[in-house]
Amino acid sequence: MEAPTLSSSFVKEAAIRVGFDACGIAIASPLTEEEWGYEEWLRRGYQADMAYMEQHRDKRSDPTLLVPGARSVIVLLSGYKSSQTMQDCVSGARIAQYAYGEDYHERIKRMLFQLIAAIRQRYPDFEAKPCVDTVPISDKQWARRAGLGWIGRNTLLVNPVLGSYCNIGELVTPSPADLYDKPIENRCGNCHACVAACPNHALSESRANSFAMPSQSMVTTEGSNHALSESRANSFAMPSQCIVTTEESNKALTHSSINELTHSSIPLLDANRCASYHTVENRAETLPPDIRLSGYAFGCDICQLVCPYNQTAEVRYTLTDERKAQLEALADANPTTFKRLTKHTALSRIRHSQWQRNQKQRKT
Repeated sequence: MEAPTLSSSFVKEAAIRVGFDACGIAIASPLTEEEWGYEEWLRRGYQADMAYMEQHRDKRSDPTLLVPGARSVIVLLSGYKSSQTMQDCVSGARIAQYAYGEDYHERIKRMLFQLIAAIRQRYPDFEAKPCVDTVPISDKQWARRAGLGWIGRNTLLVNPVLGSYCNIGELVTPSPADLYDKPIENRCGNCHACVAACPNHALSESRANSFAMPSQSMVTTEGSNHALSESRANSFAMPSQCIVTTEESNKALTHSSINELTHSSIPLLDANRCASYHTVENRAETLPPDIRLSGYAFGCDICQLVCPYNQTAEVRYTLTDERKAQLEALADANPTTFKRLTKHTALSRIRHSQWQRNQKQRKT
């Protein structure tokens, strides 16, 4: 049975109804190395001991290997900027904002299934594979392809309204769409705030060439307000020139058009030098003594806190005083209490022994 052609406007409206903050649709053609620099990242050993990042390379770049006959990648964003943060907490540890509330894997997957159900109300034969981080697919690159933002120098997707405080999910489907989104230009300009702020110098670029886009898209840290105000008008509804119809898709997705809005250099993150990697993924009994955690015991938001787009990003999560007190109580929690307070949150990714290890080093 032939897969139904989807109305992109219907899909995007349905996505907002189930609770997503933004939705874009990209054609399911393979990513190129020029777009994302994945092989170079691996060659440099920047994956540290995350051996799983070396697996399924073909699937990470080609969604048709995840879903045979895939025509579209529907990309969804859910913002998580908090109403208040733990960064000024004295008694407790600093925790990355994405871990304050419910585990995003559980929340986003639930919303993806709700979106599938909503789409099937109009298209009963609609089929799709939901993807949330753990599936071998390059979430940030597909969000970029779907016109939802650009890859900043902190290697994260930056959305004009949500900043980089956004979780990403996808529906990979054999269904074509009547309209496809295209990448928007990078708006980081000559701002290097995130690179300069990283306490461990974990951020670099793939080549020495200029990262900046044409002059009309340049934005400095000091001069970002004007660019931000302009971008918000088209935050979730992308400009018409960023739309390509199904009929035009084969012609539009040549290598030149795919890379039209990509950088001449690609931002790269060295996990070996990243506090977020060491506090979450590193299972060793001790951490390298030269890694500065800057108060963090889980994750790290330093490269996000300084971003001009994040400073004006819209709040999408309310950290209640009760929940903040629970997070602060983790500082002295025993294994039983730690498990109870972190259940169904991203914090459950680490063991109590890792938490204690991080606590010992977090003041560096």
